[in-house]
Amino acid sequence: MPDQSTPQGTQPLERRLATILCADVAGYSKMVAENEERTVRVFRGHREIFESLVNLHRGRIFNTAGDALLAEFNSAVEAVRCATEIQAALQTRNEHLAPQEKMQFRMGINLGDVIIQGGDLLGDGVNVAARIQTATAPGGICISGSVYDQIQNKLSLNFTPLGKQTYKNIPKPVLTYTINEAAAVTTPSRRARWQVMAAIIAALAIAGAGYWGYQQYDLHRTKQPQGDANLAAQLAAQKQSTEQAQLQTQKLMAEETRRSALEERNKLGQERKRLEAEKHAVEEAKREAQLQTQKPMAEEPQRRVLEERKRSEVATQHAASTAAKEESKLASDGSYSGQLCTQLSYKGPFCWPVALVVRNGIAEGSWINAAQKTSRATGTIAADGSVQLNLTGWTPTGNPAEAKLLGRIVDGAITASGQWKTNSFWKNSYAVSGEWKRNP
Repeated sequence: MPDQSTPQGTQPLERRLATILCADVAGYSKMVAENEERTVRVFRGHREIFESLVNLHRGRIFNTAGDALLAEFNSAVEAVRCATEIQAALQTRNEHLAPQEKMQFRMGINLGDVIIQGGDLLGDGVNVAARIQTATAPGGICISGSVYDQIQNKLSLNFTPLGKQTYKNIPKPVLTYTINEAAAVTTPSRRARWQVMAAIIAALAIAGAGYWGYQQYDLHRTKQPQGDANLAAQLAAQKQSTEQAQLQTQKLMAEETRRSALEERNKLGQERKRLEAEKHAVEEAKREAQLQTQKPMAEEPQRRVLEERKRSEVATQHAASTAAKEESKLASDGSYSGQLCTQLSYKGPFCWPVALVVRNGIAEGSWINAAQKTSRATGTIAADGSVQLNLTGWTPTGNPAEAKLLGRIVDGAITASGQWKTNSFWKNSYAVSGEWKRNP
């Protein structure tokens, strides 16, 4: 290791305490030797997910060398949370790749003193993280004792102590822990983690589209029958899954429409009876007033007739106003087709279909997210056309997400927009909007 002492006449070395995450691809050289272009394409997609999640957790990548990535975090908690989410996202991406294309990272995390050299970091704090990484199983995460002391009561993870390990060129043994596979990162408070889902989906969409096109070209160019069969099987499975989801959505909408129609018919019948009763009461009041005016009256009886006539007019106006409000509510009722879109500042909009059913001014809808959990949209449509929708959903890690949308309905078209709720440690919040049209 080169001498890092301060030469005479120069400024003293600047140091600080930092959490270092070191990641390296397991078996990268062998994968390059087997198929160089394919390996580089897969690594680019993995790296894009890696960089997106590092940025979301307020870290920075300060050095890269081939397939190795070094990132710095101000918080040990954020470093470990970021590492577990990266491994989960990469595992999901690997599930869509052929066996010979799967790529796994080993990760080591250490909290220690580092030397600042421009934008780079040097010193034992970095070296220990790199050595811990080399001893980690593919797809796994190991942390030093200094990191464990900072996170043990802040993150719900399962740790396995490995004892004090001796690493090459590290003078003292390092207390090491491994994070058990499939461990979930949670916090005591509710956190809306839509940014993580959006970053993973956007990265997977971009990297997957490019790689999928290359894979199809490569399979046809090399004329591999088995690869063509696998591709056809994957496309057929994807088509079948999409068709099943569409059929399920149509079935739910049809059942909801029938139920709503029955309820609406009953309510209309009750409302018609109520209006007829009010109309009859108004007519009786008018006839009574007319009979009173036909009799010879003194001044006091005449005043009572005028007051009764005024009350009957007020009752008539109230009945007309009530009928107009009910008619306005019924005008917005029906089933609507449309979508919700989340605006990503660096990737553009991400949209998914959501159907709404409106009955008596109450709007309801639901959809199934990427984590196979049900998300819901509920709200109201007022007589003046104003719309309010409340969204409750889930992130891929199982955490809830919420948003409040405001908008209007005009000529059978609903538009609404708002913001997903975020926590203070995220830099950005993401806009969400929706558009629906009433079905014929």
